[in-house]
Amino acid sequence: MSYATLAQFKAAVGITDSTDDTALQNVLDATDTLIDLYCDRKTGFGTATETRYYTAEAYDYVLTDDLVSVTTLTTDDLENGTYSTTWTAGTDFQLTPKNYALDGLPYTGISRSNAFTKNFPKNIFLGVKVVGVFGFPGGAPAAVVQAAIIQAGAVWNSRTAPFGVIGSADLGGILRMSRALHPEAALLVEPYRNRGGLAV
Repeated sequence: MSYATLAQFKAAVGITDSTDDTALQNVLDATDTLIDLYCDRKTGFGTATETRYYTAEAYDYVLTDDLVSVTTLTTDDLENGTYSTTWTAGTDFQLTPKNYALDGLPYTGISRSNAFTKNFPKNIFLGVKVVGVFGFPGGAPAAVVQAAIIQAGAVWNSRTAPFGVIGSADLGGILRMSRALHPEAALLVEPYRNRGGLAV
């Protein structure tokens, strides 16, 4: 399901019939991909239960992709590919930053607990195995939905924009289509941009 619904998009662009519903939905789906790539979010603003692997660069902390919850956490302390050390939530590890869930944001790392019961296998390639729910908790934020509507509108209008030009001098100005996100859409999703994924 796209971030913005078909009904929301049609209302925004003033379409009341269903003649172009398939084409409009295709635009919405393509827009979601554009936003996901711009924000560098592997699972977009949805969630998925997955198994991912990470390399810890410290004994007490490992960075992850967007993370909602952990089902199992194991480490390959012997560097033999068996992931024989099992960590227990609360006792051995906690998700961080601690307050992100309160703000409706995904966690971005795992730290060992204050009890110091275990250490991450520092610099062992893909030495940390995480099974859990990855992605963005609660679905797409309102700002992302609005950005999707704006961007989809720009893509839809580009069908009638020869050489990427919208408008004319007679109508008060010329706007050239950008190869990036629509400026207003980019502004709306800027707070949700990731600065680099980590899973291999």
